[in-house]
Amino acid sequence: MRLTALIPLIGIFLIFNQVTEKALAWPTFLINDLGGHFSARLATHNLYFTYFGLCLLGFGSMLFSIFCPREIRDEPNIGKYVTESPSANSTVIAKDDFRTVLALRFARDIGDHDHRELANYPHELEGDFHGLMEELYGAVDFGDGDIDGMPEVMMGSGYLDFTELARVIWNHIRAQWAISQPFYDVAPKFARDIAYLKYKSLDYTRFSVRLGLAIIYLAGFLLLLKPTVQVFVLLLSAWLMGG
Repeated sequence: MRLTALIPLIGIFLIFNQVTEKALAWPTFLINDLGGHFSARLATHNLYFTYFGLCLLGFGSMLFSIFCPREIRDEPNIGKYVTESPSANSTVIAKDDFRTVLALRFARDIGDHDHRELANYPHELEGDFHGLMEELYGAVDFGDGDIDGMPEVMMGSGYLDFTELARVIWNHIRAQWAISQPFYDVAPKFARDIAYLKYKSLDYTRFSVRLGLAIIYLAGFLLLLKPTVQVFVLLLSAWLMGG
């Protein structure tokens, strides 16, 4: 990825170098075989398309390295990330990961990193989120009696809904620590489940940046595709005409 930063510099020497232009010129016999319907400058024009296409891909790679969440950038395989997650060996990291999971579901931002609340939280993540909350809820020991302010998780339909409870835990108001703190205490027991949901949640963030990168990559590949298709068509035409 770092080598892509050198593409513009290398391209300047290639494009504006007459020696390079002559070296990339098509052989005379091939031009003759194409029946004279071929410009000898096609190779130079194709070099321009290749250069700008690679520049776009390099620019896209640079933006990806800047905006992609660190966890996904460093480890693209979710299975390996979960297996080697540092939260499995650290109660502090496990609790922090749990807070990140809640933040990605409810928060406007996390510390110095702007993670906008997902307007439409993905349906498959909603199920995973409630599944994690159900596991934590079952592991928490609230002691005897009810806790004031505890949100009801059993709905009238008979289904469990942990949305309000999770929001209370995320807010972590001092007056409600009797509710939130027990969940943070048991979070390390589910470190890998939390790491899994954290990774999947991060993978849905920054939609506008992802869309912009997709457009940049698409434009870059189209520029690279143009000379490839053009040369392929010319050679195929020459072969069919010669045959």
